[in-house]
Formats: sequence, structure tokens, C-alpha cells
Amino acid sequence: MKKLIFSIIAILFLAQQFVCAVSINEDKVLINSIGRNLLTANHLPAAEFVITDTPDTFDDYFVKANVYKTVEMFTWELSFAHDKGELAAVIAHQIGKISNNMPTVARSEAKTNTLHITDRAGKEIMSYSSKHIYSYDKLNKDEVDLAADRTGVDFMIQGGYNPLAMLSVYGTYLDYDEDGATEHIMNVYDYINYNFPEKLKQDYPTESYKKALEVINKQLKTRTEAEKQRVKEEQAKINEKKLKQANSAFKGLNPWNSSYTTLLLHK
Repeated sequence: MKKLIFSIIAILFLAQQFVCAVSINEDKVLINSIGRNLLTANHLPAAEFVITDTPDTFDDYFVKANVYKTVEMFTWELSFAHDKGELAAVIAHQIGKISNNMPTVARSEAKTNTLHITDRAGKEIMSYSSKHIYSYDKLNKDEVDLAADRTGVDFMIQGGYNPLAMLSVYGTYLDYDEDGATEHIMNVYDYINYNFPEKLKQDYPTESYKKALEVINKQLKTRTEAEKQRVKEEQAKINEKKLKQANSAFKGLNPWNSSYTTLLLHK
């Protein structure tokens, strides 16, 4: 009996060690748990979240989500998430791409191209070729990544997550692409500040969030009154566009954007 108990304890211990060995951004069960929570909270269609090493299907987001009921999560993006909140931010951003009809636009300029991702020291993280990536790179950022940021913030708030985690993710991204990360950081900050200013009173306990705050404070110090007014006008236009889309027949073409456009009513 003692041997049996010992064996069971040993097996449980080894199982625990195996579970602990799985990095949080590689944990398929956790990623699907967070993903399903975001989808349910935002009244979006059900889907399975699949981790892939080769992001070569950028213009297939719409088909993957609506036909195959899957959302592809790319390992190089997941690598920037180090806790559950940051993981929720990366997942929400990915769902945001689908919600903003990214593939509908991407297919218009399909062209073979090779993308090299490097860190600030010039060390290559990964490289891959795709007949779709060129169209993704050339798309208006406001229609793809920046819009996905804002939608992701909506999704996170609706799902009960701290949206400042998205700033924390981009704080880490500063080490890889300072200009790009800064653009995303200010995009997220301005959107939260305009629509959910009370959220900025919260904190996020990471060094990368502190780095993002440094960028924000530096940018805010250099803004003129005219620039501040421009930001307010841009945010107002973004909200106006969202509300128009909510009342448009177009929303029926993509069930993934049917709830995001009305989230302002819940703030």
C-alpha cells in the first residue's frame, strides 16, 4: 500500500514538473482558456486557438476564423507575453485583426516577399517567405495593427482583463523595434485615455510596463496644444466610425466584428 501511495505521489510530482516546464506562452490549454473567455465575453463565434511557427497565412484570417473556426497564434508574437494578462493582450490583438476585416483588404495586393525579424542588435529571430506577407506589410497600419490594438483593448476590458497589459507587451517590443513599439504604445494609450481614463489609474507590475510609461511621458511632454487637439479629434472619429459600423449592414458579413463596434456602450 505504501509503495502504491509513493508511486502515485511520484507520478503527480513528475506531472507537475512537466506542466511547470511548459512556458506560459506555449501553454495551449491556457491560451485556449483565455481565448475562449475573450470570445464568450464579447459575444464572438467559438473557435480553437492554434499555435503556429510559420505565420504565412496573413490573408487567411477571415477564412480560418469563419470557415475552419480557428485562430492562429504565432510563436514570435506569443513570445512577448510573460504572464496571463500579457497573454490576453496578444490574443485580443489577434482577434482584433479578424474583427477589423484584415484579410478582406490584404488579398488585394498579394505578392511574394521574404520577411526577416531581428532584434535591436541585428540578430535574426526568424525569417520566412510568403506570397501574402507583402500585402500585410503595405497595408495601412490604422486599418490593421493599430485598429487591432484598439479593438483588443475593448475585448480585454469586456473580458475582465487589465488593458495596461497591452502596454506592457509593447514595452518588451521596444527592444526589437523602438519606432514601431512607440507607435503602438501611444496608439493604445491615447485610446484608453480617451475612452477609459479610469483604467490608467491602475498599474501593471512589470518592468516592461514601466518602460512603456517612460515612452508615454516623453511623448506627452513634447505634444503641443494643437497636437493634443488633433489626438482628441482622431479618437472622436474612431468612435464615430465604430458606431456607424455597428449600424451598418456590412457587419453581417463578418460575425467577428458584430459586438466590438458597440462596446463603447459598455464603458
